[in-house]
Amino acid sequence: MLLHLSEPCIVHGNAELLQSAIENVIRNAIRYTTPDASVDIHLERQEKADGSFILLSIRDYGVGVPESELQNIFRPFYRVANDRDRRSGGTGLGLAIAERIVHMHGGTIGAQNAVPQGLRVHILLPALT
Repeated sequence: MLLHLSEPCIVHGNAELLQSAIENVIRNAIRYTTPDASVDIHLERQEKADGSFILLSIRDYGVGVPESELQNIFRPFYRVANDRDRRSGGTGLGLAIAERIVHMHGGTIGAQNAVPQGLRVHILLPALT
C-alpha cells in the first residue's frame, strides 16, 4: 500500500465513522487488486469556489467494474456479477456503509475505472478551515 499525502488534511466529524468508511473502501481495494500490485492512496486538500475540501483517492489494480454497474456498487447488498458467488467474501455492504457515512459528513463518494486497469474510489469531504 502506498500513501501519498500533499499536506495535513483535517475534517470535522466522527472519527470512528470516518475510519469505518475509509477502511471499507481500502479493504475492497486490497481484496480486488492483483496479487503483484499495491493499492495507491492519495490524500490532498483542494480549494474550490464553494470552499475547502479533502480529496481521498483509493486506487486498486484489479479488473475494475463494468461501466454499467459503477453506480450500483454503492447500493446495499449489491455485488458485481462476477463476485456474487461469495468466494471473495463480503456481503455487498461495505461501499453502501461508506457512502452513507460520507454523506452524513457532507461529502460525496464515487468510483471510476482506472486506465489501464483497476478501480479508483474518491471521497470528497469538507475541510476544517
